[in-house]
Amino acid sequence: MRIVFLTLIVLLTQATPSFAKCKPSDICEMMKKMDHFSILNACPGSGPTLKECRKVNESVLEELPDAHFVDNGDGTVTDTVNKLRWIKKGVINKLKLKDSKAFAATETFAGSSDWRLPTLPELKTLIYSERIINASGKKAWINPIFDDGLGHYYWTTTTCDQLSVIEDRYQKKICQQGEAA
Repeated sequence: MRIVFLTLIVLLTQATPSFAKCKPSDICEMMKKMDHFSILNACPGSGPTLKECRKVNESVLEELPDAHFVDNGDGTVTDTVNKLRWIKKGVINKLKLKDSKAFAATETFAGSSDWRLPTLPELKTLIYSERIINASGKKAWINPIFDDGLGHYYWTTTTCDQLSVIEDRYQKKICQQGEAA
């Protein structure tokens, strides 16, 4: 009888999983600051919740029409279709996302000081599906009217929760690390 009673006590004390203190909202919040293994150590058995947290918004980003670029002769290029003005020469220095946002916000160029990073749909109007020779004679993914040197990483203001599909390995890293990337 004592063995049955002792076994019952042990089973009842272990019925509450060790991750019961980790609410799904807490686990999703942890993903912004911690890697998956650290979360699993802190909240054993939270794998299914991690999977749910990684799901993104099902909304679809708008697609902009194909751009038509005109060189303004002042170091800027205008997309006459989408009514956007771009700085022709890219920044060669590697910058983190928050540093890129700050750089754009403080930039004064060609008489304008209202520069910003593009949204993903805006950036897509610049990108080619294969690398081509750009204005500086280097291979790049961006329209050849631009001179982005050897650039192949481009920041946008589009957030991870606005994307319905995240396919790129680097993009996944950005979505896991947020502003720290």
